[in-house]
Amino acid sequence: MADHVVVADDSPVRNGRVPALTRAAAVLQTVSDAGRPMTLAELTELTGFPKSSVMGICHALADEMLLTRGVDGTYVLGPSVFELASSARAQNWPIHDIGFSYPIDESFFLAEIGALHGEADRLAARLHVHRAKEDRANQSRQILEFVDAGVDLILIEPVASDGLEDACARARTARIPVVAIGSAVSGADAVVATDNTKAGFLAGSALASALGGRGRIAVVGGIPITANSDRIAGCLAAISPHPAIEVAATSYGELDAGSGLRAAEEILVAGAAIDGFFAANDQIAVGISRVLRDRSLNVPIVGVDGARNAVEEIRAGGAIIATATQDPTALVRAAIDIGITLHSGARVARASRYITPRLIDVHNAAEYEPWG
Repeated sequence: MADHVVVADDSPVRNGRVPALTRAAAVLQTVSDAGRPMTLAELTELTGFPKSSVMGICHALADEMLLTRGVDGTYVLGPSVFELASSARAQNWPIHDIGFSYPIDESFFLAEIGALHGEADRLAARLHVHRAKEDRANQSRQILEFVDAGVDLILIEPVASDGLEDACARARTARIPVVAIGSAVSGADAVVATDNTKAGFLAGSALASALGGRGRIAVVGGIPITANSDRIAGCLAAISPHPAIEVAATSYGELDAGSGLRAAEEILVAGAAIDGFFAANDQIAVGISRVLRDRSLNVPIVGVDGARNAVEEIRAGGAIIATATQDPTALVRAAIDIGITLHSGARVARASRYITPRLIDVHNAAEYEPWG
């Protein structure tokens, strides 16, 4: 192990040609070793560096996407780390063919496909994309087709969290890793997703604040995957401290604006007096917003995704007042990194990797760069 020296500000660091780089590496290693989000206070204590130095290092690493800062001020490894690790592993264990199955041509999944094309190009791999049309049997069959074709890695945006076990087992027998993106899947080898419970909590908190802690809300969910149920659970947790907020209506649909439109129409036609809407994703929120606009109703809506059309409505002062973000590119890069690790025969330290969301509202929508 290298000797320790003391630099001008009395901080112990390992010998290195570039002390600033050595410190940055130490911070990254500390976050990696922890395996969980780390606060500035924890990083200061564990590294022995001054708090001001740790803060500057974390800000610089976050700017380079080597760290990601959560809404609570904690830090986790950023997408650039996973991209570098993926490239290093791919040099020794090349991926030639990647299969991807997804539910429908909704903007979030299309953004993921765009990111996947970029990753496939980087790895000089062929990408095979199949749309499951929100049908569990279709998705199961597509996984089996990927297995029969001998791809190196299977990625799935699930249409359901259960029912794909047999297909995933076939892939495991063939030693082809299956990584779920966006939502957990029973039978998959790993999952990369947004922290959907936190996303729902952020959006639900924004709705509770907009309503002043009282009112009747409608909750509109999506397809039966853990991402949607986790978002709803997070929303309900956010409003639970407000006994004057009542969930007056609940509806479930698909993932697109059309399902949001239908849900809002059904809820309002039933005569329910609604003061606010929680939508499981931004496209559902956009559909709800169209109905409210047609009926000249001024009712706040919150969603999850950070999609461009929702953010544009927030900026314009429309019915959508907030959205909790997802990052399709970061999800794809992390999934590729885990997939390459599994393809090499190695084990991953964490089979579940969750990316921290942030809340976008009127206060920060102008500076946020949405996807889509």
